[in-house]
Amino acid sequence: MATSFKAVDVSYRIGCGRYIQESGALNLLPAEVRRLGKKHAFVLADSVTLPLAGERAAELLRADGLQAEVCVYDLFCCQEEAKRLIASDAFRACDIVVGVGGGNILDYAKLCAVWAGMPVICAPTSSATCAAFTPLSVTYNERFQTVGTVHHLIEVNAVVADMDILCRQPARLLTAGAYDAAAKLIETAQRLKDRPEEEINIGVRAAYELSKFTYRRLLEDLPQARLDVQAGKNTKAVYDVVYNAIAATGAVSGMARGSNQTAIAHKVYEISRVLFPDTVRYRLHGELVATGLVAQLHYNGEPERAEEFRARLAGDGMPGRLSDIGLPATEETLDAYYQKLLVSSAMAGTDAEEHARLRRALAAIL
Repeated sequence: MATSFKAVDVSYRIGCGRYIQESGALNLLPAEVRRLGKKHAFVLADSVTLPLAGERAAELLRADGLQAEVCVYDLFCCQEEAKRLIASDAFRACDIVVGVGGGNILDYAKLCAVWAGMPVICAPTSSATCAAFTPLSVTYNERFQTVGTVHHLIEVNAVVADMDILCRQPARLLTAGAYDAAAKLIETAQRLKDRPEEEINIGVRAAYELSKFTYRRLLEDLPQARLDVQAGKNTKAVYDVVYNAIAATGAVSGMARGSNQTAIAHKVYEISRVLFPDTVRYRLHGELVATGLVAQLHYNGEPERAEEFRARLAGDGMPGRLSDIGLPATEETLDAYYQKLLVSSAMAGTDAEEHARLRRALAAIL
């Protein structure tokens, strides 16, 4: 039996205002700011992405006669920090937010922009998540524990994905993004399991069909793409993995209205951040989700596929057990994950047999 699901929004937020993915795309940033009728950008980056692309973004804006205020932010996406930032004089002097970096800084840029009533442009420096595309922000407290996802009522105004930058991202980030995107198929499949077609929302069905394509292509293209980014080569394999991890997967999320594809694997990510924030602080989103996917496949009744998937993870340098990410493989750990998952939306509408199956699935990733 599939778990129940509920849409986050009545609307299908399938895309962003404009999605640009090409070599030199960052050079188009000033034109995108002007297209939105704005003149003074608040450029958000972290200490890693500032020299990688943040400073260049500000230089391009200024060279085009626009103003740019640069802010370096190295914490997790935090609602309290966002409130403090948007109340600052420097932020209030601006009329558009430009996020430059990975998923965390882009989530923070979106949160600040939406709360301040400003448009936002995302310039991703990695494809480790689809955060550049999706109208939501995963938020954390000061201990780096997840506290909830803020779903925005407006879309990202533009994504500027520069392949000259993205082809040089660490292979670890590219790989984590591919497996995070792969989660969409495995989790959506569980949502649809044993449901008659007349009960399946057409958007969820469309999300599932597209996720089948992205899953196949991501796993086919990933081996070559990993080699290419290690060599800094801008190839079709890298381009395709980046597109499927950001744009296509972002569209899948929008078709499913934000939450219908999310089940056990993403809950493993959230629970890991809550229970063991210090241990997993520097673990990537996709690494924790991928570990959860092994449990998801066991729960879905596919143990052989789960073990094949875990072997593939190992071959790509990804964790496949909680112990691989430094967590204790104990009954206490199992019980902690089980209890939190049991009361989560991932297990809504389930019965005692499914609860027992969940515990067995979690035991498989200790």
